[in-house]
Amino acid sequence: MSKRKLKLLYITSVPGRRDLPPLSDATKSVLSVLSRDFEISLAVAGPVSALDLNALRGRLGVTRVAGGFERGTDDANIEGAQKLVHEFYGLDPFINSRLKAAIQRRAADFESVVIDSLSAMPYLPLGVQGKTVFFAQSIVSDDEKLGKGLLGGRRVKRIRSFEYDAMLRCDRVFSTPDSANALLELGLPLGKLVDEATQPSAARPTTAVSGFSSTRMRLGYSGYLGDEQNVASLIWFLENVWSAIRDAVPGLEFHVIGADASEELAATLASHNDVVLHRDSRDRKITELGLRVMVEPLLHEYHIEAKLVNAMVRAIPIATTREALTNSRLDVGDAVSVADSPAHMVLNLRRLLSEATLWQALSDRSQRIGSTLLAYHEVAHSMRRLLVQVES
Repeated sequence: MSKRKLKLLYITSVPGRRDLPPLSDATKSVLSVLSRDFEISLAVAGPVSALDLNALRGRLGVTRVAGGFERGTDDANIEGAQKLVHEFYGLDPFINSRLKAAIQRRAADFESVVIDSLSAMPYLPLGVQGKTVFFAQSIVSDDEKLGKGLLGGRRVKRIRSFEYDAMLRCDRVFSTPDSANALLELGLPLGKLVDEATQPSAARPTTAVSGFSSTRMRLGYSGYLGDEQNVASLIWFLENVWSAIRDAVPGLEFHVIGADASEELAATLASHNDVVLHRDSRDRKITELGLRVMVEPLLHEYHIEAKLVNAMVRAIPIATTREALTNSRLDVGDAVSVADSPAHMVLNLRRLLSEATLWQALSDRSQRIGSTLLAYHEVAHSMRRLLVQVES
């Protein structure tokens, strides 16, 4: 019997500008991680269309989405510092009464709440059973645009005070390392920011390659080999791709890195030409071997996002499948090599193994986007540990 998912309310806000995406990369990353363990109801304040809401429900794995209500006669105008915050985000200064009522009606059903925007604070409900968490994607009062003009200093001071009070209302405040010092300077108590649940990810890559010339004609796979899902994806690559790419690229080797491989798996790997097993879990092994491309089919794994993001940070181009990207709920653009079929993966691998310019471009994009996403994912996993701890 599967374990019941905890019910989580996630409140966010979309910017007033129509040319911006409805949700930030930070919000999407956190939702993609939390949706694995929580039944999420997403409330979106601001101008969002029904089309966008339906797309978010399918793409991010949330159970319910609320928002996009037209303005009504019962909507309350916003004044003071909260109005300044709304103006900063390009939002009309009012509280949508229908959205606020929809959130409050179900407040008692939720075991925890996450809110990630100052402009969404008016929608924070009363009567939630568990923790209320604030995810500080940025420090609004530190934005240089706020300080411009004759009244800029006064505006910053008012928003800074409001920002402090808003975060103080929450049980815990999370941020990426880039914003941590700014939160301390805001004056928040240390206990709001630090918790035993917040710890560096053990899976964070420790090394990255330095360029195409530092690699060799080798493919690599890295993962825990005692996991059935990991092994199933690895076997798929061996049975559907490896022979074809090995025949096409003379001298190519495939190095499999991971701990706890069964004797059956070891025998399977040994039966293939030029496949080498390394019973090793050290991240450094990947760069020591000079691997040119990492293979991540990710057809059966559960935590696809974590594997992709951690692999991207190493700056070694990644060859993956269309199915993996669809299931991952990640928007990585062209930072990884995506194949629609085994034959397509062979073609992609041949180019990456031989074309230094293509390899370097993909390496740079992978590391840049992966580093940003990794920070968000570590926030999400720390948040997850805290919220699961609270309810266990």
